[in-house]
Amino acid sequence: MTPNKLQPGDEIRIVALARSASDIDETVLRRATMALESLGLTVTFSENAFSRSQRGCPSDQEKVDDLHAAFTDSKVKAILAAVGGFNSNQLLDKIDWKLIGANPKIFAGFSDITVLNHAILAKTGLITYAAPNFYCFGMLPQNSYSLEYFKRCLFADQPNEYEIAPSANFYDYPWDYDEKSLRATLPNAGPVIIQKGRAEGILLGGNMCSLNLLNGTEYFPRIAGDIILCIEDDSYDSILETFERNFQSVVQQPYFRQVKAILIGRFQQESQPTEQALRDIILSKNIEQTMPVIANLDFGHTDPKFTYPVGGRAAVEAGDIATIRFLSS
Repeated sequence: MTPNKLQPGDEIRIVALARSASDIDETVLRRATMALESLGLTVTFSENAFSRSQRGCPSDQEKVDDLHAAFTDSKVKAILAAVGGFNSNQLLDKIDWKLIGANPKIFAGFSDITVLNHAILAKTGLITYAAPNFYCFGMLPQNSYSLEYFKRCLFADQPNEYEIAPSANFYDYPWDYDEKSLRATLPNAGPVIIQKGRAEGILLGGNMCSLNLLNGTEYFPRIAGDIILCIEDDSYDSILETFERNFQSVVQQPYFRQVKAILIGRFQQESQPTEQALRDIILSKNIEQTMPVIANLDFGHTDPKFTYPVGGRAAVEAGDIATIRFLSS
């Protein structure tokens, strides 16, 4: 099930489903609001987005109430996570999945929100979107790349199929960015082809340690056919030893037999493995030699990042160059 795309004038609701929106620097919050408004969207915040009632975050019930309210409000056309964090998986047995399935609309976010992206797909069949969280749109000196691909993926006036081009530069900020933590613009070397091949299939994945929280549960989507798997981790979980054991867990899951391509998001500078170390980890798992594996892509915990549909289709080709094309769902 594909939600209706956005049009100028539509309302997008910011909901805090992990950390509180009150953790976002005020300058970043204003800049993110202006960025989304530049696309013609009306930005609103859920009732409890800034609550700190449960260990500095909205309570589980406040989060679920806000999620339900956003899905049932006919004026709201898209729901965007305020920020990532922890413990989105605590919400899963409290969510009314029939309510969400009866009110399909765009749901987007990344990091810990990966849990909800996949749970919604699993329980309702609704395609969701791995996208910059709200605060990300306010972090960059310029955020045109993130906005461009957010619009390409989510707006009705855009082509149904499009190809991803790499960003020219990237930025590696802490998530709790403020104006004093501005860092240098870093050149983007572009996609790194670890293994050549071509594939087409359903897109799954996002933050790998969050995705692994769903292993063996009813909240992991059951996909018929081939899978294009996206994985990334933040600096806490992408030191080589932790990244490798998380990836090993992915390889050991039954669904991995359906994986025909692996796309790896850019690592943060704090945990950046060498290209050779990353190759050694991936290829040591004895995956099919014809499976394309491409790293250093524009998604994950650096900025900017492209938006992609979790449950949508993609075609991947890794030869002398890498080509990733999102297909109409």
